[in-house]
Amino acid sequence: MKRRISLLLILGILLIVCSLCFVIVVQLQQQNGTRNCQKVVTEMEKLLPDRTPGIPDAYSDPVMPVLEISWTDYVALLEIPAQGVILPVSDQWNSMGLAKSPARFSGSAYDKSLVIAGADHPGQFGFCDEIEHNTMLTITDMTGAQFSYSVSRIDRAKHAQAQWLQDEAYDLTLFCRSTYSMEYIAVRCVLA
Repeated sequence: MKRRISLLLILGILLIVCSLCFVIVVQLQQQNGTRNCQKVVTEMEKLLPDRTPGIPDAYSDPVMPVLEISWTDYVALLEIPAQGVILPVSDQWNSMGLAKSPARFSGSAYDKSLVIAGADHPGQFGFCDEIEHNTMLTITDMTGAQFSYSVSRIDRAKHAQAQWLQDEAYDLTLFCRSTYSMEYIAVRCVLA
């Protein structure tokens, strides 16, 4: 009996240690992602031309140009002044790469179909649970064209199916998966 209790105690301690290690690794990934975003934003600010108003209907081709920084192609700069958020947006979505920076899931600012995915932590899309309707945000492409949006709606779902994310009623969608509720949060925006 004592041997069984000792074995259960050891297993319990091992599970606690493994859980702590997991939490530490996740925290380190988030901190590295935040530092990476700040570093890329600093580099982008140096390389981007002066900002000009972006007009979606003025583009015949929906392909957004990219800027390569540290072997990653970036397609936009996302700014939400009310939240103190300035984030680079990489060109290709990859669920494993979201710890590094937000990414374009699909679409383009030029044809009003842009969908951007991010990780739910303070250095990225941690604002999704707190952002208010009518909050202003901008997307700046790599030519300096700046598109202004207003938050119109916040949606939640248990899934992140492409059809739900690419709702044509909105010009821009930012989404992430909430760590706590395990729901997907979609911040729906319209051109301002």
